[in-house]
Amino acid sequence: MAVIVCHGLKGGAGITFIAAHVAMALSEAGAEVTVLTVAERDTMLLHFGLQPALTLPSLFAPAEDAVLAGGINLRSHVHAIDDPDFMPTLQDLGYLGTGLDRVMVIDVPASEFHFARRVIPHASANLCVLNAAPDTLALLPQALGEASAETIARTTFAINALDETRRLSRHSAAFIRELIGARQLGRVRLDESVPEAMAMLQPLARYAPTSAALSDVRAIGAALVPALETPGRPWVSRGTTGAASASRAA
Repeated sequence: MAVIVCHGLKGGAGITFIAAHVAMALSEAGAEVTVLTVAERDTMLLHFGLQPALTLPSLFAPAEDAVLAGGINLRSHVHAIDDPDFMPTLQDLGYLGTGLDRVMVIDVPASEFHFARRVIPHASANLCVLNAAPDTLALLPQALGEASAETIARTTFAINALDETRRLSRHSAAFIRELIGARQLGRVRLDESVPEAMAMLQPLARYAPTSAALSDVRAIGAALVPALETPGRPWVSRGTTGAASASRAA
């Protein structure tokens, strides 16, 4: 099973929204998908149209206790962050392979960057979720400078909630693209349908099937598929803007 880590530089970027919909896109592509949340407080359930009071079963709970949403297995393991045996356990359970058949998407809160760094070297891909905002611009150069070669080899980026009607947002997105180049996997436009669907306890695909944000995040999920087969840097530049220059740089 391939692992995808969804993380970000700061809270409020929409990491959980992206993680949920990447999982849905991979499921639609034919994968058997498990979503694992490691946060004590998480909004994952809302993106699947489920009641927020529902308790997700542990990663180690039996199959009969599973919570399934659209065929996606939703699990929780809040102790993973402090568990030194978390990665060996995933290895024993067969979660650290490659291939589209079985995929685990791990939703990691922005505050748990040490945990993210521990998991990313074992993952097929790390999707870093950004906002086109000044605080993100301030953090991004430092984050890129601190990243190890292993982390960078598995990291791609998505800009979420991009308001293309605002000059600052457009210019910030352009600056982010300058920094990350071909590693920008996509962008998700700001769309009022996203919070509306959550408020109505409906999946976005049901509430607003023509949503711009839904179309954008589905494209990001589809673009991640090559990472499941060939983890590491080469897949990142394939089929993206600047692919030729990125390949030469490799």
